[in-house]
Amino acid sequence: MATDKPSGVEGHRFSPRPNQAHLINWNHWDDNAFDTAKKEDKPVFLSISATWCHWCHVFDETTLSDLEVIELLNRDFIPVRVDADKNPHIQNRYLAGGWPTSSFLTPTGNIIVSGTYMQPDDFKELAQKVSKYYATHKGELYANIAQSKVKKSIDRESQQTPEGEPTEEIPIRVVGSIKGMFDSIHGGFGNEPKFPQSEVIEQLLTEYHMRDDKELLDIATKSLDSMMRSELWDRAEKGFFRYSTRPDWSEPHYEKMLEGNAGLLKDYLLGYQVTGQEAYREIAEGIISYIDANLSSPEGGFYGSQDADEEYYKMDADDRKKKSPPKIDTHIYTNWNGMIISQYIRAYQALGRKAYLDRAVNALKHLTDKAYEAGAGMYHYITNGEARLKGLLVDQVYMADALISAYETTSDRKHLETAIDIINCTISKLCDQRKGGFFDVPEESARIGNLTFREKPLIENAQTVRVLNRLFYLTGKEDFHRLAGMAIKVFF
Repeated sequence: MATDKPSGVEGHRFSPRPNQAHLINWNHWDDNAFDTAKKEDKPVFLSISATWCHWCHVFDETTLSDLEVIELLNRDFIPVRVDADKNPHIQNRYLAGGWPTSSFLTPTGNIIVSGTYMQPDDFKELAQKVSKYYATHKGELYANIAQSKVKKSIDRESQQTPEGEPTEEIPIRVVGSIKGMFDSIHGGFGNEPKFPQSEVIEQLLTEYHMRDDKELLDIATKSLDSMMRSELWDRAEKGFFRYSTRPDWSEPHYEKMLEGNAGLLKDYLLGYQVTGQEAYREIAEGIISYIDANLSSPEGGFYGSQDADEEYYKMDADDRKKKSPPKIDTHIYTNWNGMIISQYIRAYQALGRKAYLDRAVNALKHLTDKAYEAGAGMYHYITNGEARLKGLLVDQVYMADALISAYETTSDRKHLETAIDIINCTISKLCDQRKGGFFDVPEESARIGNLTFREKPLIENAQTVRVLNRLFYLTGKEDFHRLAGMAIKVFF
């Protein structure tokens, strides 16, 4: 059953360990919260938290459990709590470099000041300064906000769609940049903290296949080899942790994300297809075994993440049996499900195991039964059998991509028909027909603060272009090709 109730309506989520953060009078991100802030003339305290995030849990257990902090927030602010995974469109506009984000806003949703984790005393000092500043400098604050809004509007209106066409020089420049970031000692890219960068490895393997540049293959395989031999890979229960804090892939942050493992599953499958190395096949199968065992819903979809627990993951395999495993977020997020379903289909194609295809098709059925509405598209997540938050671009394009892959593999036309309907909804609600590209949220969602400026995110638009072109080649519908071309030009 689908519903467009406010995200998080089923309740806020806090650290699984003892804390008092629930004593804060939390509001959801909605018109009611900001209307109350305007009526009472109080700033909003926005807390962006993630259920898998270690420091979010620590923040709940320390600062947000401090009785003076609780009293201060309840008295002088309108506290709003946003779950990052349930609300990517809010997170993308307010995240202050990491989780947890602590942001103080005007009653209109504009940022006064932001930060991340703070100790209780530091937080109290900042909150008191914000409250005093808002009370004494309100006119100046709103004048600056108004000026900033006008400038943003002018900048956006003045942007013209480039008339030139993308050329072959662009991927060459991208590859050159990747080579410059490559860590030749430890593999991967950049220094620390070190993330797997699965899209970069995919690009390297694709460019190698097209250009036969052995250096690109060497960079990709060095990175794949280093990650699977490092602490980033969980040798006991399989699956990859989210990232490492050191350049040599040591000292990982121990959360396991469906999204991250979907990206790495793609990389190791591609690596196996390109090189034939059995070790890559084994890692790919290990990722799938972890997801099947830990992130699979008996109803068909895939769960979002497994919590970080340093004590648990540092135990020997036998000792772990004495401690409960880290908590799993049993919400089913449409965008991440689209990603992993596509990779289960790829795994079937690469490894020939029919069970992988059956699992993917079963998950598609669950998502289309529970989170899809004909003529309206996909909802963002499923909780307690209900779908929530309609119309985000990221959900439409990743699910459409998975449906197209399912159609190409099974020849079941209902998958193609559903994908076409989802993309037609996307074009209707999210396409900028005048300048090209696709907005991340529908116009009716753009009501509060930074959401009033709809964005055209690069990654989601790239995925939209991919889906549109796939549909063009399957259907011959020229409009898909035209809109894909317009979207590409926005970013060049």
